[in-house]
Parts: sequence; structure tokens; C-alpha cells
Amino acid sequence: MDAPRNTLQPDRRPDKPALMEVAVVEFPGSLRAAAPILSELAQRCNRTLAAGRRTGARMLVTRWTMSARGMQRVAGTELFGDALPAIIVVPGSESSWTMPPPDERLLAWLRECHDGCSLLAGCDEGGLLLAAAGVLAGRSVSVPDPARCPPLRMMVPSWLPSERTLVDDGDLLTAAGQEAWKYLSLRLLARVYGQSVMNTVIQQLQLVIPRTELDDLERFSPNFAHGDRCILKAQRWLHGIAARGVGLEDICVQAGLEPRTLQRRFLKATGMRPIEYCQRLRIAKAQLLLQAGGVVDQVAALVGYSDQSAFRRLFLRIVGLTPARYRRQVAAQLRERVAPRTVGRMVEPVRSVA
Repeated sequence: MDAPRNTLQPDRRPDKPALMEVAVVEFPGSLRAAAPILSELAQRCNRTLAAGRRTGARMLVTRWTMSARGMQRVAGTELFGDALPAIIVVPGSESSWTMPPPDERLLAWLRECHDGCSLLAGCDEGGLLLAAAGVLAGRSVSVPDPARCPPLRMMVPSWLPSERTLVDDGDLLTAAGQEAWKYLSLRLLARVYGQSVMNTVIQQLQLVIPRTELDDLERFSPNFAHGDRCILKAQRWLHGIAARGVGLEDICVQAGLEPRTLQRRFLKATGMRPIEYCQRLRIAKAQLLLQAGGVVDQVAALVGYSDQSAFRRLFLRIVGLTPARYRRQVAAQLRERVAPRTVGRMVEPVRSVA
């Protein structure tokens, strides 16, 4: 019997858009509104695309729970069969619940899906479940302190903590803190539908997004929704090493493709050539390191640039700011962020769509 596969398109007729499964994991005490909110946001995006007669993937939100047979869809099997979800979202817990010990079968399933090229997204305690599954090692993430979750209190951190509410590290999205679910949901919309559709939803719901979070929502967003497994494999590898010290031949080996074939399929799948993709990925990683307070010269070396001037030129071309100015801007935004501010009116619009 063939192993489960990650596919985005159960029905590939040219008159029907690709359906991308976004699986919301439900566990005892998990946020009950997670799936309804995300589903309503997806429907808004689908209507926006349909009204503009635009092509592209459509999200279909499914719910997954643990059963005697392991993790299973509550509904939707007739559409996706045994395919692994394209995106898996692990929400946080309801405030009134104490997080139970994680089910080892759930953790194994998350590892299997990550190995199968599913994009994983964790919000608050959901991010800690991803950490318990072992998929966050060495990655920049936004997760709460394990001490707030008794079953995970003794877990030794293997990740790089970020001060940001939202961190998109390619195949892993994490969000923690105030309004984390809102920002994670919007970032998923940007990843699937593009930033213009995400911005349309923000306008429709009259959401107020602080500049710091808006920068994170609009950051480099690689396409993982194309369904080309060879290119997905190469992307996952590139994101795992932040494309450091990588050449075209290295990418060919990971994808199992000849150079000309790789160039053609990579461009078709991601909209970028492999080397350009690596540059964007390395600069995005540099942004995360600068946000964490890294020194410019050290950050340049960490992302694989021995030539400091070349790094500065590339950073300026992609980001629009020099690394030093970007670092100062982030520090100023962080100072504003920790200052007392009213946030209540920014939560309700998203919850009201459920």
C-alpha cells in the first residue's frame, strides 16, 4: 500500500480551482472557534477570487481529531482520501482549560505530516505541541513559555525564541501572545491567496493592524501550494538550512532533477528562479535575526554572506532599508509595542466572523 501523500488537488479538471486542505487539529480543551473562524475567512477569500474571476488555490478547512484509529478527519475524506493535508493548524487552548499531556499519536502524526511536506502552523499552546513533536529544533519561532503548560514544563527548549507575535519560517508558522490567532490566520490567507486578497479581508473586517504585525504579515511569502513534490522537497531542505552555502547543483540533488528541469519547474512552482529564491530566503532569515537583536556583521555571516557590502546591497534591494536602519526601526517598534495600548477593538472583528 502506498504511503500517504501530500496533495493539493483531488480534482484537477481545468474548470475547477485547486482545493487546498487546511486541517485544524482539535484536542481536549483546544480553541473551539478556531475552525469556524478560519473557515469563514477562507470563504471570504474564495468569494473574492470568484468575483474577480481569478485563478489559484482555494482553502477548504477540515477538522481532525484523535480516534481509536489515530488522527482522522471529521469530514472531507471523500474529497482528499488518504492525502496528507497541505497545511496543518494546531490552535491554542481555551483559557478555562489546563492543557492535558500531549497524545504521542498526535505528535507522531505531526512529524509524519512535516516529513510529508505539510506546512505546520502552531498558535500559543499549539506551538508547544509542535515543539514536543520535535519539529521546531533550531528554528526561529514564537511560542509561549513551556512553564505555563504543566505537561511540557520540563521540556528543554531547542528553538530560537522570537519577540515577534508571528514568525513565518517557511514550512513552519508560529504565533503566540495577544491576538496570535488573528495574525496566524491572516498570514495563512497571505500564504494561500496572496497579500492583496489578505489585505481585502483586512479592509472588509475593518481590522486595525499595528505596523509591526503588518510588516510580518507582508514579509516574503514562499509558495508551498503548487503541488510539485520535487520542488516542495527542495524548498523544505532550503528552509531547514536557510539556504546557506547552497548552489544550484545542491538543489538539484535534493529535488532529484536535472538543472534545466529544476530551473523550469522551480520557476513555474514558486514564481522565482532557485538562486533568487535562496537570496530572498536568506534575507528573510536575516530579518528574523536582526529582529532578535543580532549585530549586522554577525547576521550577515550567519546567513552565509562573507562579503558585508554585498549583503548590505542585497538587503537594501529586497527590504528597502539598510540592515542597520532596519535594526533600529525594529527596536523602535518594539519599544512602542511594549507600551500600554488598547487592543480590545482589534480582537472582536475576527471573532465576529465565526
